[in-house]
Amino acid sequence: MECAGIVEAGGVKNVTYSLCKEFAKSGNNVSLIIPVFSSTDFKNIIFSEEKEIFYKIPHCGKEEAVSYKKGTYKNDNFNVIFFNHKSFSEKEGVYTYTANEAKKNPEFIKGNGHKDCLFMDSLFAKGVVAYGDLIKDDQLPQIVHCQDASTSLIPSIAKKSSRFDLTKFVVTIHNAGPAYHHNFASIGEAAWYTGLDESLLNSSLNHEKVEPFLLASNSGAYLTTVSEEYAKELCNPVYSNETEGLSEIFYSKNIEITGITNGIDYESYDPINTGISKLPFTFNPKILDLKGKIDCRKYFVQKVLQNRNDYDGVQIFGDFDNTEKCNEEIYIVYHGRVTSQKGLPVLLDSIPHLLNNFENIRFLIAGQGEFNLENSIKEMTEKYKGSVIFINGYNKKITRLTNAIGDFIILPSHFEPCGLEDFISQIYGTLPIAHKTGGLNKIVNGKTGFLYTNNVKESLIAKISQVITIKIYNPEVINNMIKFTCEYLSENYLWEKVIKNKYLPFFEKIMEKK
Repeated sequence: MECAGIVEAGGVKNVTYSLCKEFAKSGNNVSLIIPVFSSTDFKNIIFSEEKEIFYKIPHCGKEEAVSYKKGTYKNDNFNVIFFNHKSFSEKEGVYTYTANEAKKNPEFIKGNGHKDCLFMDSLFAKGVVAYGDLIKDDQLPQIVHCQDASTSLIPSIAKKSSRFDLTKFVVTIHNAGPAYHHNFASIGEAAWYTGLDESLLNSSLNHEKVEPFLLASNSGAYLTTVSEEYAKELCNPVYSNETEGLSEIFYSKNIEITGITNGIDYESYDPINTGISKLPFTFNPKILDLKGKIDCRKYFVQKVLQNRNDYDGVQIFGDFDNTEKCNEEIYIVYHGRVTSQKGLPVLLDSIPHLLNNFENIRFLIAGQGEFNLENSIKEMTEKYKGSVIFINGYNKKITRLTNAIGDFIILPSHFEPCGLEDFISQIYGTLPIAHKTGGLNKIVNGKTGFLYTNNVKESLIAKISQVITIKIYNPEVINNMIKFTCEYLSENYLWEKVIKNKYLPFFEKIMEKK
């Protein structure tokens, strides 16, 4: 549903873009099908001379008018087919309502999922399959790679069409946590939206709910997820609560899930190029040239905070004291969704104790999500004036700056499929402090970051206190870690290497299967 440079919401955008880019670069014919939202940006698209195709899709007892328009992603040589329908194009956010939409309609709550998301998911799945009926035989794909629950109905819908008999389907689970399943409340509801057979729906139940991930598996799709450790957790019944019961079903049905850790597109964040990084100053953690990192911090406190109303998409609450000496302070940042899953309550409970113990630390929290948590952070900026800032919303430049100016980024997730914030921060010389779970296990404790177990405030306070002590009394340890981390990322997690070493062997393997 999202792709970097077109329409963006979360980490899926980076995965979508990088997979398309790297597979196209290696000589494959790649096409991305993506809906058009009101926030869709076409500046990176060169549209073809082919005419827009108009079509009608039977859906929920009516015929829905849709259209397809083809283009090419500029400089990256992969096709983009834009799927247009009013249920998408009238929305600003990809998955949730924005603050602006909430102002216009009191029924829309900022941060909540779209009320008609099941209509949208099933219509898009039918739209992808219908596009297969509109193209020539030699244009049909060998592999259709579906990203997360919102697209996981595609294999089941496609199974009804003989056009896709030779196509392999892969569904990547980016997050199987509660509220991310896009499941149907009952067999009847699922049948109404999808038109699928009752027997298939019945075999895909999680109690009374119909699960799209199970539908995909039962329709012959191969399931993957975004890290090796999360794949193990998804198939372990111990994690049933974290997956709303799915892991227990995956385990009992012996469903295979392949873990392929996400990569990172280093050149999209490279801090030695401000045109790419979106940062105000250059620096190079690979050679421990960090002067520009401190300059970015000064820019934040002297420019951004003083002109906080000039940045679209965000509201900034709180301030920092002693801004002239910001280079002497230790910045601890968080960037991501403001949700309980991400461990924000654990972090918020820890902050007062840490501020009481260390005078020179500052907390910077950036993101949006659960209303009550957002309010708790805003209250904290008032209670601890001069020490806590909350950047509520999303602005690419401010987000990049947040990651870049930190000494450490806190990732206290209760569960985490992969995590990209650790990658992005490491590129900027900001070391992660993370709960040892899921994809965060890719952090090498004491070498590329710091890990702790038992995700409660006592453990987090102890770990942060340990790291701050190292930073104060043994700064060369931190500097050596920063340099090593950049080398480690380049050797192991660039997308081109993940695709060559992981994705291509996996795709070749499933293509051999009948």
